[in-house]
Amino acid sequence: MRELNNKVLTPAEFHFLETRKWNGVYNQETREKLYSIIEKLNFGKKNSSRDEKKLHKIFQNANFGILLEKNTQTRGKITHSGKVQVSGNFEGEIIAQAVLIDKTASVMANIAAEVVMCKGKVFGDIRATHKIKITKDAEVKGDIHAPSFIIEKGAIFDGRCSMPNIKNPRPLLLLSNALGKTG
Repeated sequence: MRELNNKVLTPAEFHFLETRKWNGVYNQETREKLYSIIEKLNFGKKNSSRDEKKLHKIFQNANFGILLEKNTQTRGKITHSGKVQVSGNFEGEIIAQAVLIDKTASVMANIAAEVVMCKGKVFGDIRATHKIKITKDAEVKGDIHAPSFIIEKGAIFDGRCSMPNIKNPRPLLLLSNALGKTG
């Protein structure tokens, strides 16, 4: 391990932040810790070391994705400008830039995103401004609305599909329109 000359962060905080990705997907506890460390860096940036300044530059505009972990039950509305990864059970509504439903997930929600990848179970409508992919072991019961729709052999899909011809969609602006139409 190299010698650090930190002036703002503890070695543990520095290492914790350094080993993460600025666009990674993390649970709530980890996200809060990361944002706290970044805030500390931001507050002390005038006195920070060269290594801390490099980290600050990488993470100053970080948008950590939301991870709903395996074996958890979550209910509510998620609105996020980045990624949302569901590995547990979720009930409610999801609006995000990208949504990944893991094999272990069961989601009872309407989803609006640019891109949606479903490997688990979804009961609700899915709207995407770019693409929806349902993998071979996934199950989707609800309507699909996307300009590009991929369904692998072996997947279960029960619903209607519409594939509008969207030319050059404006990412998050279209999400609000999609949500209004998701019912």
